[in-house]
Amino acid sequence: DLSISSGPWCWIRGCLKNMEIVKWMTITGKGWEIATYIVTAFLYIYLKYYMIKRRRREHAPDLRYSQISMHLRDDDENYVLLWFVLYLLRIWGTARYGIFVFRVIHGKDVYNFDETDMVLMHLQSIGDSAQAFCNCLLFCVKDTTVRRGIWRNLCWRERDRQLRDYNQIH
Repeated sequence: DLSISSGPWCWIRGCLKNMEIVKWMTITGKGWEIATYIVTAFLYIYLKYYMIKRRRREHAPDLRYSQISMHLRDDDENYVLLWFVLYLLRIWGTARYGIFVFRVIHGKDVYNFDETDMVLMHLQSIGDSAQAFCNCLLFCVKDTTVRRGIWRNLCWRERDRQLRDYNQIH
């Protein structure tokens, strides 16, 4: 219906009252997402504080994750970037949500898109979909162990196929 609550929030009926739409947008997504923003920011700050404290205590400015615990690998530091990916890709929908709530509270029109709404809706649609792709990049492409495992499996399959073809001929 081209209201600000349409698009990526298509499961919420447009015929509901505006406060009902805000309630369902909060319960079914944005409330959890904002809580995730807060929790991940806290965990990131805590982890950075811990790393700085540990580096100062051990007088090791280039202390690596694998030196902190034998259960960590150096590539695990990439996973600290997940919060940044989450923020960067999902902030557009949170901005649209904030604009919608502001318009509802102040009794402004929520059924007509302006250019800002349209741009934010497209960025939200791209960002929501791109989150899985960026997680794949961090977990599969940037992680040396996983990348080597994928490459090894691809190479072994090719070698197995060549061996099978050779055995069928001879």
